[in-house]
Amino acid sequence: MMLKATIKNLNDVFALKQKTLDYIYPGFSWSKDYPTKETFKNDINKGELYLFYKQDTLIGVVCLNEEYDEHYNYVIWHSQKPALIIHRLFIDPQFRGKHLGEEILKWVIRYAINNKYKSIRLDTFSENRSAQHLYERLGFTHCGTIPLTGKTGLFWCYELILSQ
Repeated sequence: MMLKATIKNLNDVFALKQKTLDYIYPGFSWSKDYPTKETFKNDINKGELYLFYKQDTLIGVVCLNEEYDEHYNYVIWHSQKPALIIHRLFIDPQFRGKHLGEEILKWVIRYAINNKYKSIRLDTFSENRSAQHLYERLGFTHCGTIPLTGKTGLFWCYELILSQ
């Protein structure tokens, strides 16, 4: 079940993010400094943070909006705006490998179609092979590689064109 986060969820969201730091895997690019509790608080206050629950347990988090890094302007996208942008998608490390990321993304696709978006766009760290395979398996196309403001390394940009 997906629910829009409220400020009451902030500590649980941040605790789950902190938990991911104990399960670093190849291509993992987060740190204790990003994303911050303030980042999640802003996502919640703007009504953009969604929580994925299984049997009353918080399993995953995703932020959805139309905001993007300035470097997105250098990517050759295949659709016109409006595009829904995915940020900060993560799963409880205990539940990795159970296709829950795919379940969240399928919900995001339905959400985007229902809200009349032309496409979904996102970026992932260039070394995060598991995320890249997931996006490609769901039909996302690699559209370019960019740096992101304030982050180290390069990020692969993906887009999924939506048929209405």
